[in-house]
Amino acid sequence: MKKRTLGVLASVGVVGAASVAVAMPALAASSKAPITIAWMSIESGPYATPGANNDMKLAVNQINAKGGIDGHTVQFTPYDANITPQQAVTATQKALGSKPTAIVGYSVDDQIQATAQLLKQSGVPVLSPAQGPAASSNVVHVPGLFTVVPNLVTAIQGSTSYGFTKFHPKAVGIFHTDDTASNDDAATAQALLRKQGVKNFTVRSASDTATDTTQQALAMKGDDVIYEYGFPTVEAVFNTSLSQNGITSPIMGDQSGNFLAAYGLNKPAELKNYAFTPFCYTAVLPTSQAKAYSSAYTAAYPGQSLQTSTAYVYDAVNMVGAAIKAAGGSLNSSDITKQLEKITYTGACGTYHSDSNHDLMRQVTVVSYANGTNPGTLAATYHLSPVPASYFKS
Repeated sequence: MKKRTLGVLASVGVVGAASVAVAMPALAASSKAPITIAWMSIESGPYATPGANNDMKLAVNQINAKGGIDGHTVQFTPYDANITPQQAVTATQKALGSKPTAIVGYSVDDQIQATAQLLKQSGVPVLSPAQGPAASSNVVHVPGLFTVVPNLVTAIQGSTSYGFTKFHPKAVGIFHTDDTASNDDAATAQALLRKQGVKNFTVRSASDTATDTTQQALAMKGDDVIYEYGFPTVEAVFNTSLSQNGITSPIMGDQSGNFLAAYGLNKPAELKNYAFTPFCYTAVLPTSQAKAYSSAYTAAYPGQSLQTSTAYVYDAVNMVGAAIKAAGGSLNSSDITKQLEKITYTGACGTYHSDSNHDLMRQVTVVSYANGTNPGTLAATYHLSPVPASYFKS
């Protein structure tokens, strides 16, 4: 995820523990070396969340309960990469010292850039939810790096396609927080909408700590659709401003949508015109894999919302296992990487298959809160083509 997505967690007072005890089920003895996964997580400080390791634990426990992968049991160790580049470097150095089979995680694009040389030298396969162009395998030149969520360009393609097809806007408002990632998102959305025929835009921004967005909201009165990109707390303020000023245009949000509802940042009435593109939200997906995951997660962690789960982490662990199985049980890094480039894996979030950018997921879902914020409804699903490699600047 982008750094801006994490801003909501500090504002709602969610704090995690500094260390995590990893519960492992009782297993039969095996002579084969274990599959070890280094989990680059946020384990401490204001951005840590309860249950941050839930999906990792769920996947590992399920695999081991079935006897592991080709006789190899699975273990994971959480490393506190937090959200800064330096913290990621420190965590990566510690992780690589234990010679992991694979790495899962990193929350911020800049962390991928900061650790790129270490990751390249190690050759260890990495499955990451950092989704910006700056974190692409082709940009940082890390052959073993794979992105497990739709990259930002793909996500915005889905969002703009849905908004244009459903509402046929002639005038579009774009609100974004004034940070590099959100600025880029707003520019990308505007470019894509122009290609579809939109000519009139109202573009306004606010700082990532803004508490008043009245003027930005008023500027968009009369726009047919409003797009927003930025920190969840500021998006929430903006949504409230729209509602208070009687602006009822459809709102197309980004990955912040889960947080707006799950943490009560907006009232349901303020989200009745709101739709968004989550990383993965299994509660509304119709597939058997999504339903099985949702049932298993709910049973394992009663009382924890699926809106804050990270099913793509669960899928990432299982993809590592699928690649090892396809490699005949080999734990060699290059063998696993080669299989991750080849295999097609269908998991809780959809079907994964690598393209030339090492993006594994190109399914974008649109979730609408029109019928209430819990859990929302599946409004559209897009299966998009790979983003041309020429888009990414190396």
